[in-house]
Amino acid sequence: MESFRLKHDPIVGPQPQARDPIERWIPFAVRCGAIALADLLLYQAASATWSFPPGRFPFLLSQWNWWIVTSIHEAGHYLFFMFGRIMMIAGGSFWQVAMPLALVGVAGKQRSFWASVYLIIAGVHLTVLNPYIYDAPYRSLPLLGGDKRGHDWYNLLIHWQALDAAEDLAMVAYFGGIFLGVMGTLIGLAWALTLALSKQSK
Repeated sequence: MESFRLKHDPIVGPQPQARDPIERWIPFAVRCGAIALADLLLYQAASATWSFPPGRFPFLLSQWNWWIVTSIHEAGHYLFFMFGRIMMIAGGSFWQVAMPLALVGVAGKQRSFWASVYLIIAGVHLTVLNPYIYDAPYRSLPLLGGDKRGHDWYNLLIHWQALDAAEDLAMVAYFGGIFLGVMGTLIGLAWALTLALSKQSK
């Protein structure tokens, strides 16, 4: 009888263990911290570029704008120069926004939380384009190199015979950037909380 029971009793595998609170909440705090830092950049960008001429960029935004945004922007001109003059001019602003969006796509395909942070950064990069576009008819902002003839958006809008649309396009960049940032924040917070509450770490 005993052998019968041993033969037919169901085999019970190891029970899943509850995740350690540190394993659960430390990554959650790190993810929320990354969102908060990206949101601080977005807030500073939105505040500084709401009016024209733009206000003085706070330290964090000024460093980010100089070392990251400007580097990506200038790289865009070189990446697109082979496609003609207009594409080379547009390539700076395009790549400034497209690069973080490309990172969103890569991270999203890998189901990585960081896709949401990259989306906020894309919003920052789009928002800080606002004063540059708005300045197209005036060319009053200081430019890298100092030559006002090199104003990207003046040259683009003159070519497209749309210089009068500079203010409207600037507002699209401003509110479009904020929209991307808010979407990235909401998605990121939901994602971070879902990972924290899941039964297993991911």
